[in-house]
Amino acid sequence: MKLREFLIENKLDYLLVNTTDEFLVEYNELCNCARYFVTGFSGSTGDVLVSKDRMWQFADGRYHEQADSEVDHKTTEVVKLQLGQTFLSELADRIEPDSVIGVVSKKISLNFYKILKSKLDKKHCKIKKLDFDPVSLFTELKPSDNGEPVRQIDTGIAGLSADEKFKKLVRRLKKDESYLDTHLENIAYLTNCRQYKTPFSSTFKAKIVLTKQKAFVFTDEKFETKIGKYFEIKPLSEFDRAVKAFKTVFFNPSTINCYDYQLIKSKAVESQKDFIKEMKSVKNEAEIAHFKKNFKRTDAVVNRAFELVKKQKDLSEFALSEAVEKEFLSQGARQLSFKTILAAGKNSSIIHYSHPSKDVKINEGDFVLLDCGGHFEGGYSTDITRTFVKGKASALQKKVYTTVMKMFLNVYHHRITARTTGFTLDKTARKIHQKSGLSDFNFNHGLGHGVGINVHENPPTISCGAAGRRILKENMVFTIEPGLYKEGFGGVRLENTVYLTKEDGELRIKSFSHVPFQESAIDFDLLNEQEKEWLKDWQAGKC
Repeated sequence: MKLREFLIENKLDYLLVNTTDEFLVEYNELCNCARYFVTGFSGSTGDVLVSKDRMWQFADGRYHEQADSEVDHKTTEVVKLQLGQTFLSELADRIEPDSVIGVVSKKISLNFYKILKSKLDKKHCKIKKLDFDPVSLFTELKPSDNGEPVRQIDTGIAGLSADEKFKKLVRRLKKDESYLDTHLENIAYLTNCRQYKTPFSSTFKAKIVLTKQKAFVFTDEKFETKIGKYFEIKPLSEFDRAVKAFKTVFFNPSTINCYDYQLIKSKAVESQKDFIKEMKSVKNEAEIAHFKKNFKRTDAVVNRAFELVKKQKDLSEFALSEAVEKEFLSQGARQLSFKTILAAGKNSSIIHYSHPSKDVKINEGDFVLLDCGGHFEGGYSTDITRTFVKGKASALQKKVYTTVMKMFLNVYHHRITARTTGFTLDKTARKIHQKSGLSDFNFNHGLGHGVGINVHENPPTISCGAAGRRILKENMVFTIEPGLYKEGFGGVRLENTVYLTKEDGELRIKSFSHVPFQESAIDFDLLNEQEKEWLKDWQAGKC
């Protein structure tokens, strides 16, 4: 293996191969993903550790089955991260004391580096930062390019102009201070600009530096219009030199890569908050209205898919997935907000099954799990999951479906206070699973995530992890998506994107989506009287 030759030549014991690119994006295209070329695993996350004689592919709970099916087990061990386990801890555990590990400085955040260094210092290990990706020596890593320009969305969708957002942010800066941000969703939000050049992303590749007087946008993309009077566009090639000229540079350690940090290290000041991220996590009235419009169109897609499942014979996973994408486009979507997850029968237990097959037919009695979303004219994401049963549901299928629905309904109607966190909501759902008698079904993912320009936005996070302990705020948008899965049997996930709003002075969860649950898959004997009332209201569209 050529990477092992690289290890020997560069006196490395290990090499970390990343999924992401220099902008630390969540969804990196496979044609630009070093990890994919090394192991063949196509999930959205999951890095690889290579040693001179072993290779470990890390996968979170969404990808356990998928990683198993895609890697070569003769060369690669799949490390299946469980809830509560962190990638960095498991990574450090596999590195022998007194070793040298190579990391690509452009593909890890400063926070990642700090935590990894802290863990490896205890084992007397050294980290060698590489300014290039060794995988690029053996294969071309290159993002796709359809020539799309960057366009600015209407202020009626964004709620505030780019100049208005700029003025709100730079109030925090003093005369000689600047703020560096390389997080693509933050930049798209601040500029009100979108681009549909990369599949499943409405952002554009750029880095931005805010000063008291102006915002400098470093990018090689072509813009259809001017961003605003406070914004100046410069070539991305000028960033390295230009950023060194600023006197005091505030930055966020979780979104800056190590390479960029080295450029500003002598004048860098770590920001206590990611101010752009905090601002975009709380949506304004115009954004909420736009989400409502988008979900009416998304609901139409899902309802159409259900009709096809019910009525069409000899329907394959692939054909239904293609029909879903065409329906999104017919509803006005510019593109999908993520690769459609369409799984039938036993495949529905694969949480992020993203390779719908022409050879897998949807048969009577099959679960059909559809997780889909789109980017419409505003470039905000939609996200919804429904699981259907084709034909008659078995008793076990009904029990699983009803339990997942109970998890959703109880979280959806949870009393929200000014101190409620995502952790609380996640815990509420897991208690119902624990009492269900379905202990052989796993729930190996968080209950939900924030939704914005990216389909996964943080904050908020609805999970049992540390990120889930942040307080939920009015007008935050997030998903509630409980799921139960069993390999060899199948799985159910029921997901709705919701938002927090005030009614009669109290915070309430409200859903953007109003797709009904499949009543023929429900065991009503498993519902208490309150849950039956909630279900009745949901089915009638009163929620």
